[in-house]
Amino acid sequence: MSDATGFIAEQRRNRRGSVIILAGTFALLFIVANLITVLFGGYTKETCTPARVTATGYVVTPSSCVSEFRFNAVALIVTIVVVGGYLIIAWYASASAALTMVQARPAEGPEYAELRNLVEQMSIASGIPVPRTYVVDDAAPNAFATGRDPNHAAITVTTGLLAVMSRRELRGVLAHEMAHIRNRDIAVTTLAVLAVGAIAVIAQIALRIGMFGGMRRRGDNNGFALLLLLSLAIYLLAVPAGLLLKASLSRKRESLADATAVELTREPSGLRSALEKLEADTTVIANPSAATAHLWIESPLERSRDDGLLGSFGRMMDTHPPLADRIATLRAIEGLDPEGRGPNDPFPTGA
Repeated sequence: MSDATGFIAEQRRNRRGSVIILAGTFALLFIVANLITVLFGGYTKETCTPARVTATGYVVTPSSCVSEFRFNAVALIVTIVVVGGYLIIAWYASASAALTMVQARPAEGPEYAELRNLVEQMSIASGIPVPRTYVVDDAAPNAFATGRDPNHAAITVTTGLLAVMSRRELRGVLAHEMAHIRNRDIAVTTLAVLAVGAIAVIAQIALRIGMFGGMRRRGDNNGFALLLLLSLAIYLLAVPAGLLLKASLSRKRESLADATAVELTREPSGLRSALEKLEADTTVIANPSAATAHLWIESPLERSRDDGLLGSFGRMMDTHPPLADRIATLRAIEGLDPEGRGPNDPFPTGA
């Protein structure tokens, strides 16, 4: 199999995997939302039998209530509308929120002319509208793309990236970000992050209901125990599962963007050299946020160095595949030793 054929096959595998993972994320959100509806009694019908009292006031049979599960179409529709409404509103606000969180500013002025020129070049190569261009004042070299679709997209780079990348390397990084826009990764990963965020919030609500809802059951120990167990299951299983799905999706989209960037630039060396510089650089984003970590070309969060179980679990939650793996793939396309490093472009004058 040729390198080009292998890269195309990798793109297809990543696309199929992304669709499956995103569908799984939405399915998990829907299940959790309906479980919380169960906890609120949306699918429960309570049948009560009144007490039997004699004429003298003696209680022959005390009143009793029995709860049983009943499908409720109205509760199902309300759950779908609430979850869907949240995703739509948050999706439209996600791009501006991300830019505000990282304190990005428009890349205006002559000092960013080359950056804007390269963004336009990659826009033409990818066949999508020119995205807005922003800069973040941060010494750590990094970049990300955001927006809900190619017509409402933005690319952001740090001043640290501009300081260390050659024109060819910068073009490779921008091609990677443009690939995210063309592949609609920015919409896919944003929806996944919003879904996982909703799962976390719903799980916390479920846990509070489980802990304090028993007070309303007036000594119904079996019902309280069942409620608490269901709440704990939602919190302890759904939240980690959602985080794993989000991380898996983000990793696949990063690998797909690398492949698409090579397709756009017709050369893997620019992006490969840029990633090698990022790997060697130890500077970290000044104010990293887990909410935007999945957007950056390199994760701004510190990775666990623990080799034990905790470290393995932490790496499973990483939103990016290891830089070494991405570099090895690009080096193999160039016909270089996957384990080696270089050659790299020289640093810009004054870097």
